[in-house]
Amino acid sequence: MLRRVCFGFNFMTKNTNKAVNFWLMSSKDNFKTAEAMLKTGRYNFAMFMCQQTVEAILKAVFIIQKNERPEYIHKLPKLVELTGVKIPKTIDKKILKIDAHYIKARYKEDRFNTKIYNRRSATALLKDTETVIKWFTKKMRLEE
Repeated sequence: MLRRVCFGFNFMTKNTNKAVNFWLMSSKDNFKTAEAMLKTGRYNFAMFMCQQTVEAILKAVFIIQKNERPEYIHKLPKLVELTGVKIPKTIDKKILKIDAHYIKARYKEDRFNTKIYNRRSATALLKDTETVIKWFTKKMRLEE
């Protein structure tokens, strides 16, 4: 059987607690990175890391809900759908805004567009990301 390893984590593990902890730690680390990128003026990367933050927590939620590893996808709306968790429209709208920066922040010409990637928009997206994370943390009782 092939095993996929990423940063020392074996995705084929049967230990779901270990897998959930990996994704929760990744989500927290990604958010800290988003904050650091904001402070240094790397707004496109701050906003990309917001997407990574939410993706990681959704993968933790998926494992909790399904007791299996998540698919290798990055689209936040699809991950939400796969978790089976019903989310309010306010959270859904924030997730859609955050999801837009997975590709655009890194590969499109927009990554250099200061009308999109600036302190104000990055700060707002970090706030939206924090709201989404807090909602899932409360909903799924993820706090220790």
